[in-house]
Amino acid sequence: MILKAMDDEKIRDWKESSIERHDLYNFESKIDYTLELTDEKKTSYHLATYFFIPSSLQINKDTYGKEQFFSDINNRIRFKTPKLPLEGILDEQNELSPMNTILKSMKDIEYGKSDLDSITKIERELCLLADMIKVFLRDQFNYIQNNYNKTRKQYNLPDLIDSYLESIKKLKMKLKLMGSRMLMTQIPIRLHEAFQFADEYISLQIEKWFTRFLKDFGDKINQEIKTRMIVLIEKEQQHREYLKSLLIIIEKDNNETFSYQEGIMKKYVQSVLYLEKKKKDPKSQSLEIFYSVAAGVAMFFSLFFGFLILSFFPTYSIPFIIATVVIYMLKDRIKDNIRGVSQKAVGSLFPDQRIDIVDGFNKEKIGKSNEIVSFKNKNKIPPEILKIRRSSNISSIEERGKPEDVLLYKKKITLFNKKIKQFHVRRKDLSDVIRFNIRGFLRYADDPIQFLSKWNVDKKKIEDIPVSKVYHLNLVLKLTSFKGKKVNKIHYKKFRVIIDQQGIKRVLEPKFHL
Repeated sequence: MILKAMDDEKIRDWKESSIERHDLYNFESKIDYTLELTDEKKTSYHLATYFFIPSSLQINKDTYGKEQFFSDINNRIRFKTPKLPLEGILDEQNELSPMNTILKSMKDIEYGKSDLDSITKIERELCLLADMIKVFLRDQFNYIQNNYNKTRKQYNLPDLIDSYLESIKKLKMKLKLMGSRMLMTQIPIRLHEAFQFADEYISLQIEKWFTRFLKDFGDKINQEIKTRMIVLIEKEQQHREYLKSLLIIIEKDNNETFSYQEGIMKKYVQSVLYLEKKKKDPKSQSLEIFYSVAAGVAMFFSLFFGFLILSFFPTYSIPFIIATVVIYMLKDRIKDNIRGVSQKAVGSLFPDQRIDIVDGFNKEKIGKSNEIVSFKNKNKIPPEILKIRRSSNISSIEERGKPEDVLLYKKKITLFNKKIKQFHVRRKDLSDVIRFNIRGFLRYADDPIQFLSKWNVDKKKIEDIPVSKVYHLNLVLKLTSFKGKKVNKIHYKKFRVIIDQQGIKRVLEPKFHL
């Protein structure tokens, strides 16, 4: 068993991964790939995702092909947002701060060094600044939420929040000065709009996370701190109203405009992180060669036996015509058989999908990925994967009552360390956002609500009781990282997507033991 061959240090908790319900028909996973600090030219990750699908849904190799799978899966690869404390962003000596990079590039424009690269750099740094502040606010809130009791005992929480509020105040002052400086500098309208987008987005994030903090901890903090938070929230609302921003939630309104504009701004500021994907068909050229060989072999067979029957039968005789028809039939069968064998051979030698990962800004290929999908018999599934799947079973015979088909999606990511380090100091690690649509799994699902008759002891009558009909789609993920050709770490995760005929109800992460 592979686990016995691995050191405990190589099998660790996999915290940088999650799966959540995105909407009624889609669940979304986020897999993080870390660029190893090593002299190796490449960093490799192998991700194996095992879908344990209830057999009653009739999703198997006969009903669900590779093309259907790849049409149901949507994959986006981006850099992880660099993490920098707010103090680091505000530090005027920090060369990694996007705020300092923006101010330095603006000084170049003021000195007459304006060019397309400088303008593009400022725009990208504005987007990166908005992303980094959002992540800082989110991480601060999540840390306090997850460690509230520990933080309250170890630190003076009011002082900690007070310091936090002062940092936000300094940030807003710097943004105001930056905006004033942009108004005084002759820069393209594109940069003025980029700054306002970033400014509005940061303002919305400050309001969002402090509102959530008030909602969850408002009754646990003193009135003075609470009042300062409320003042901060109201100032951000007033700031966006002054800018005539569309990022304003209106009472007794469907807020369709807010939702639409927020989506635009989110995609805009995150565009600096997303990488381009260039899909390739790794099988087409090889298949064309095999198909040509198949046609050639069939033609050779046809001509060879065609000339052979001429020496035995008179032309246009009945035996000659029958032999010619038989040869023609065999020729097509030979060609089809060779094509079928070719498809299997190419399928086993090449991935189903190959993607080049390209840094669109620098136009450099920084990695690649190969993907394969196939159905597997349970006797060919690694024992540790089956153990993880069975770990939530109530009894040893439960598995017999819920037969499953297993779909395996394998993905190999290779990052080119040298290329990434050459162009990026802050953005190095990658996030792989995979969204999967389960609509195709629901074709044979039963009605979501069924009714059973039950005798009511208290009312002394029979009642029809609603019973929800759900299916459990279990996923086991195995991520293996490599240093060169040697296994570095192995991580496991287990998720359960609970679905019914109408879509996804919820996503759970059951605990398991290896």
